[in-house]
This record gives sequence, C-alpha cells and structure tokens, in this order.
Amino acid sequence: MTQHGLAHGSATQPAMPCSEAARVASGTLLRLGYAPEVVDPPKPGAPGKLVGHKNSGWSAATPEPGRQYTATVTVQCSNQGAEFDAVTDEPLPASLTFATDFRSTLEKVAARRVSRPRLGDEPETGLLIAVEPLRAADASAEFGNELNNAGITAVRLKIDNRTDRTYDFGTDRVQLVTQEGERIDALTAERVGPVSASLQATLRKKQIADGQILPKGVLSGFLYFPASAYRRATLVLIDQATEEDEGFSVEF
Repeated sequence: MTQHGLAHGSATQPAMPCSEAARVASGTLLRLGYAPEVVDPPKPGAPGKLVGHKNSGWSAATPEPGRQYTATVTVQCSNQGAEFDAVTDEPLPASLTFATDFRSTLEKVAARRVSRPRLGDEPETGLLIAVEPLRAADASAEFGNELNNAGITAVRLKIDNRTDRTYDFGTDRVQLVTQEGERIDALTAERVGPVSASLQATLRKKQIADGQILPKGVLSGFLYFPASAYRRATLVLIDQATEEDEGFSVEF
C-alpha cells in the first residue's frame, strides 16, 4: 500500500524483547536488499529506528550508479512484545508488494535461531547456566498450542556444574525481568491457569525440580511464567559448603 509516494509495512512479534527486535529489523532490511544501520536502538518506552539504503544499480542506458532508495523501520517494544512499522520510498513495482514482503520476511528472520557457542567453545570449569524463553512455535512443538492460548511462557533452564562444589537449587529463587523492569516469579505447574489435565501432567513432568547439583552434575527442565517480553533472568544458588548465596544474571 502506498501513501504520499511512500510504501508502508507493519508487523508484530508478541513476547519479543528489544534486543532481539533490533536484530530482526536489521536482518529484515538486509534480506529486502537494504544495507541496514541502527540509528536509535529500541528501548522500553522509547522507539528505536533503523534505516536501510538500496541502490537501484547500473544499467546499460545509464552507465552510472542509479538512484538510492531508503527504508526506515520504527520499532516499539514493551512487555507485550515488539511492533514494527516500515516505510520506503522505493517506487513501483516493489512498492506494490512492500507490505507483504516486509511482514513475511520479518517472520522468517524472527523464526531463525541465533547461533551460539557450542560446548567445544565453552569453559571446562565453572557454572554454566542457560535460560531460554520459548517462542510460540517452539512452545507449540514442545507442549502444544494450549500453552500459548493459556498466556504462559515456558522457559528452558539448564545448570551445568563443572566445579568440585555442590549447590542447592530452588525454583523460588528464579525470576524473570520484563522489558519494563518488573521482576516476575515462576508459576508452578498447578498454577498456570485453566488447562487440560493432560497438559498439566506434561507441565509437571517437564518442570525443573528443586534439588542439589553435585560436582560435574547437570540439572535441567522447564519453568513457567505469565506471557510477556522478558529481557533477563536472575537466579540464586546456594553453595552447600559455605551456605553462601551466589547470584547470576542471564541476558536474553
């Protein structure tokens, strides 16, 4: 759709944090042929802006660089997720399909996982803590659509104890921090809301349990939180030998 000579496109990604929204907007511009630049990183309550430039290229009739087109993406993020609004001055025929192309391309970029270091790149000692809120598609594959419909974010947690010490873990010492800074406690499988008995049984089975993490041991499973856009997890482990708390923060 065009207006005043500009083509517009928009998209929404529920539960997507600001840091990921900037990556997705940049990747979308790149796939659409625009060289992206982050002008203002998005923050909760403060829209972000990314600008991309595309050159129309050389032609036989005009042996010199063609006209440069500009696309601008405004990103709004909050606890509900991220909203993207894009505009380009590129003319026909691209302007006719810009809205559809922008939305479908952004969805593909959002679905692509960010590659992370593998075990061979990780330290051999220490506590390795991984926290991953599942996106809607991954949650559906793991639990079915009923969990998404119940307004629940499933979070995969793994603690790899590559030390010679024993730690105590408790689910009540894990919190997620929303985009707007609110700290949220985990829900038990019994408190996730009105869900079927079969789903509740699955949630209980996959829920990470309180317990000890022995030297060279691994503790893993899921925790459940109200659906929101989260940017960080905090958790506290207790060193059994000293009875001292050790706090950790994991950014998403």
